[in-house]
Amino acid sequence: MVKGSKIFKISVKVLFYLFVIIVNAIMLWRVLFSGDPAKIQRLTVNDSLREAYEDGQLLLETQEQRTLTSNGLFAVRQCVFIPEANQIQIVVRYNNSTLRKLAQDYGLESVPEKTDELFDVSIVKTIDKTPMDITDNTDPEALSEERYHPTGEPETAYKRLYSYRRYVFENVSREDAVGMFVDVYYKGDVNYEKDPYGALCIYEDGAPMEEVKLTGADKKELKKGN
Repeated sequence: MVKGSKIFKISVKVLFYLFVIIVNAIMLWRVLFSGDPAKIQRLTVNDSLREAYEDGQLLLETQEQRTLTSNGLFAVRQCVFIPEANQIQIVVRYNNSTLRKLAQDYGLESVPEKTDELFDVSIVKTIDKTPMDITDNTDPEALSEERYHPTGEPETAYKRLYSYRRYVFENVSREDAVGMFVDVYYKGDVNYEKDPYGALCIYEDGAPMEEVKLTGADKKELKKGN
């Protein structure tokens, strides 16, 4: 019995240490592989952004909103409003299962490659046509919409499970907006009269804004050419 008791205690200890090792391995894996790539976290710096950058100061703002579309296919990992440049930058992320779902939904012959440019991404700004009357802000007849498309090609990055796109939208302001939304359409089925393949609110009038600090990498890039 004594020998059996020792074996049992040793077995419990071994199982406990194995459990600890597995938990730590999972946590380490998440730290190393779940973060967004540094490349995609940096601002895309163009001429208009450099011109707006003066004396090392540039206001970046964001608003806390949901980060995942209701269908779970897309995430907006970052959204920054840059008033001085009249610009918005967003980072859209989707995983490999989104590509499989796209192939299923549209009857594609094969699952698209991660490097394929598959999605039409735009920002829709909802404007109150009667700003003096806030009681009708849920009435579609009292609202109008403006759609904005990104400038140039998006920055791209990839991880084992994810694909990333950073989009830059020029000449767009939140000042007169009731709300702003990111719309995602499959490029093979773009019809703005239909519901988007994925949609997410990025701005709601009246909700607090939070300042986003420029990173050292952002500042370095902004200073080039100045």
